[in-house]
Amino acid sequence: MGEGAVAAARENFADRIGALARSMSKAGWMTTYEWWELAEEFLDYLGALSVTTPDLHTPEARAVLDNATEAAAGAVAYAAYHPHVSFHIFLDYLNFGMSYEPGSGAPVESVTADLWLDAFCLAILSDRAERHGEAFHFARRKFPPLAAGQPAVELAGGFMAYVIGDTGDDDAGYPPSREEKLAALDAALTRIRYRDDGTAAVLHDPRTVALQALRALTTGDEKAFRTAVVKLLLPYAALNGPGAEPRTLLPLLPLALAALGHRREGWQQPVATDYFPRALVTGFESAGPRVGAYGRDRRPEAVAEAAAGPVTFARPEQPQPLHPESEALFEQYTREAVTPRGAEPLEARGLASAMNHQRILFKIRATQSPDATGLQLRNLRLAAEAGAALFSTTLAQPDAEVQVTIDGHPVTYRAYHGEMAGPGVWHTAVNLALITGRRENLAPLVLAGPTRVGKDESAFAAYRRALHDYLRGEDPEAATELALQECEKARTWGFLPPPAVLFSQLVEGDEESFQLALLDALEAHRDHYAIGDRATDPDAALSLDILALACHARRRGWEIRVRSPYLPARLLQAAKPF
Repeated sequence: MGEGAVAAARENFADRIGALARSMSKAGWMTTYEWWELAEEFLDYLGALSVTTPDLHTPEARAVLDNATEAAAGAVAYAAYHPHVSFHIFLDYLNFGMSYEPGSGAPVESVTADLWLDAFCLAILSDRAERHGEAFHFARRKFPPLAAGQPAVELAGGFMAYVIGDTGDDDAGYPPSREEKLAALDAALTRIRYRDDGTAAVLHDPRTVALQALRALTTGDEKAFRTAVVKLLLPYAALNGPGAEPRTLLPLLPLALAALGHRREGWQQPVATDYFPRALVTGFESAGPRVGAYGRDRRPEAVAEAAAGPVTFARPEQPQPLHPESEALFEQYTREAVTPRGAEPLEARGLASAMNHQRILFKIRATQSPDATGLQLRNLRLAAEAGAALFSTTLAQPDAEVQVTIDGHPVTYRAYHGEMAGPGVWHTAVNLALITGRRENLAPLVLAGPTRVGKDESAFAAYRRALHDYLRGEDPEAATELALQECEKARTWGFLPPPAVLFSQLVEGDEESFQLALLDALEAHRDHYAIGDRATDPDAALSLDILALACHARRRGWEIRVRSPYLPARLLQAAKPF
């Protein structure tokens, strides 16, 4: 592989792929071609990453694989669904997506069997084949009617049978038995042999060999499986040269088969080679979280590490500049929102902006220092007071006036019941109140609750409800259970889930498990912001959710045995037990 091709694939990738996606969306409808082009860009980058990190066991590699899959599955979904039903394609690496409605003017398309196979192999590697199974099913129906017996078409059916359990027999039970899967695979191989023109070319076709590998998986014949995978892999060695594309370093078909052998049959990798990055074969296999919800499933070595003394958890240093003009404007906007002007009451919606401006200043300054500074303490105090004041106004009757204290001065606001006091703003305000620890800031938030002015239909709704129940002394367990279940919804929607497992330790009253869950939560936060250009986001410096729970745990009298810039020592020390 030429060094130039690898360097070109890696250089400024996050900006390049984002610009490409935006350019495509502005040029017109994004169809199968555009989504597949994005998938190939991700694959080239992933192949380039494998040169310096052969096992690909990094958050960046996992995100790139997942987004290559979503782009490829998007190409398949477009062919499957348009123009019949609505569907949505989203790439969280880019925070970019597109929705399609029935009957819209975009052209109707199909996908080739080879593109279908590459997309399905990606779905296997990222463990998303079942998630996109319906799209693969309907896209396959658009293959040419006389294509039966073609190796690529028959392999597509074989994958559907082995991976999804779709044998093509609508009257069969589900899931199919191994015997029923084997019958489907044998029928596919028979159709291929029937098309043989006497040269046996179709029998040596890589797709036929892959179908034989699926048959070996189904019958448990590990030796035959290994032979087939090695046969598929051999031609790739000849592809390496100065002009080769980095994605050829990741041969999707044999790689997906190796992954199926390991994950479904428990077999060892069929051959030791850098063409098979271990993370892609195992599905990013790891030791798992240190602890589960409510202190369950604690890993013994993690317990021993925490018991041995304070654990140090590092944070990547990525200081962000705070431009004097921006700082001055944020402070000006805050002053305008909290400074009385004559006898007229102020508009409370400005409090949401003031809280956010001070939150941003706090977080940017957090990137510049491992501990909280005096300026940050002021940012926190003003932000918490603004949030509390905002929700105090939601408790009043319409047209009423509400007097609050901000920065030591009385200020009067009109009652407010608008969207600027929605569930997300409440969530931030509660975190700020828990970090600062002032009861007068927390009280109006507990009285108001997250849905005071409107429904919460976000992926964080259950977590906010659980937090509210906990703070007001109601049993939070039912809402906490739902919050734990909805973490996957947040991930699917492209968000970092709330620290529901960490919160569950507070609900359970388990101090030791809280330390373990704290490390898991910090690790998840760090990994999330290690992807793409997220490291330059001020939110990368710390999580208000995690910091709020840690400060609250301190006020419960718990010791925090984790030392990290994500948990500024000055803030934890100020969190005195009740």
